[in-house]
Amino acid sequence: MKPKTSAAVVQFAIATLAMLLWTGVAAAAGTGAPRIAPPGSNAFGKSLTEWTGIYWRWYYGTASDPAQSMVGNVKLMPLPAGELISGTGTPDDPALYRGQLEITLRPGTPFVLPLAAWVAERYNNGTPDDPMAPNDVFLDGVDPSFYIDGKPVVTEANKAAFYVTPTPFDPIVVYPAPSSYGSIAALAYQGYAIVSPPLAVGRHVIHLYEPYIIRTPFSFGTIYDNTWIVTVSPH
Repeated sequence: MKPKTSAAVVQFAIATLAMLLWTGVAAAAGTGAPRIAPPGSNAFGKSLTEWTGIYWRWYYGTASDPAQSMVGNVKLMPLPAGELISGTGTPDDPALYRGQLEITLRPGTPFVLPLAAWVAERYNNGTPDDPMAPNDVFLDGVDPSFYIDGKPVVTEANKAAFYVTPTPFDPIVVYPAPSSYGSIAALAYQGYAIVSPPLAVGRHVIHLYEPYIIRTPFSFGTIYDNTWIVTVSPH
């Protein structure tokens, strides 16, 4: 979801923290928590960074075509169209968006779902290219609470394990048409995401509540309150 120290030290710290936090995530899975692919793994043939890039390339390039939401047998999960409930979109008065989406999956279908993202864009109206958010700014300002069937998957305690650092699109994603605010291409991405193994046959509720408060290098405040009702049906 996109609203709009040395790098080596930062990335080393994030990688180390991710390894430590994933130990806690894996342990939680033994107590009945939902199974989620380890962030450092090559789940279904690709890394979390690669799956995140594939997702946003689809979203910004061909998301209007649901047939292209399958990569092999992996589903790129659509995002709810959130309704503005309250707020003006500033850090001190965040805009609350609430959305819900119902989707049916076939048994044995893994899926990719971003929890939060910043995507740097290029414009046709003289606006400079977007900067990326410093890693510490994004990690401090975006706090996902992500649940599957009422059980926590990603929270403040382990979110760094699911964080993808700023990564350029290669090649950049040129939009089919300019956006309403003049953006014409996506240049790079960063954010949180998960790759889920297939869910069991039946009905599942996935819920994300996420304050997204950034004060620098750009200033805005958004809260996402999104629900996916997922039915895994053999028919």
